[in-house]
Amino acid sequence: MAKTSLQDVVEAEVQATTKERIKAVAGELYVLRGHDGFSFADIAEATGMTRANIHHHFGSKNRLISELITDFADDAQTRIERLWAQRGLRFSDRMSKQIDEFNLFFQKFNKTSNERNVWSPLSRVRHDLQILGEPAMRALDGVNRTYEVSLRQALAEAIERGELVPHTPVDDLVRVLRVTLLSCPPMTQDTGSFREIQLLLEALSRSILAAWGPTIRPDPDVSLA
Repeated sequence: MAKTSLQDVVEAEVQATTKERIKAVAGELYVLRGHDGFSFADIAEATGMTRANIHHHFGSKNRLISELITDFADDAQTRIERLWAQRGLRFSDRMSKQIDEFNLFFQKFNKTSNERNVWSPLSRVRHDLQILGEPAMRALDGVNRTYEVSLRQALAEAIERGELVPHTPVDDLVRVLRVTLLSCPPMTQDTGSFREIQLLLEALSRSILAAWGPTIRPDPDVSLA
C-alpha cells in the first residue's frame, strides 16, 4: 500500500477547508435567497473562487443544496439536544438560552433594523419543500423527533427537580413547545423585530411555571388569626 505523503495530507486539508468555505457562503446565500435565488456564480463572487472550482467540489447545485440540508438538520439536532436534553439546567434557563440562540440567528441575517429576512435555515427549507422533495421532508421529520424527545427529557427533569409538579401534562406541553419553537421564525418577517419572539417565549415560560410550578398552600388546619 502506498504511503500518504505530507503533501497529500496538506492538499486534503486544503480541499476540505475550501469545501467548508464554499458551504458556509452557500448556506448564507440559501437562507437569505432560497433555492432559486443564487447560483454558483454568486458563490464564486462571494468567495473569490472560480465556478470551475465550485463545480469540482460539488458537481451540481442540487448536490450542494443536499449537503446543506443535511448540515442544517444535523446542526439543529445537535443544538436542540444540547439545550433541551442535557441535564443540569432549570426549565426557565433553557427557555432563556433558546431565546438567545434564536436571536443570534436573527441578528446574523438581519444586520440592520426593520429587516425582514428569513433567518432560520430550517424555515427556508420549509419554504422550498416543493422543490427539495423527500430528502428535505425526512430532514425536517428528524428535527421534529429530536425536539419531541429532548423537550420530554427537559420536562421530566423539571418534574424530578421539583420545578414542576408530578401531574404536569407532559404530552400536551411537549406539543405546545415543539410547535411554538418551530413556528417562531416567520414572526420576525411580520414585525421586522425579534422582540415579539422574546415576549412570546418569556410569556410561555411564565405561564407553564405558574400553572404547574410548585405552590405553597395554607394548611386548612392552621388558624391564620
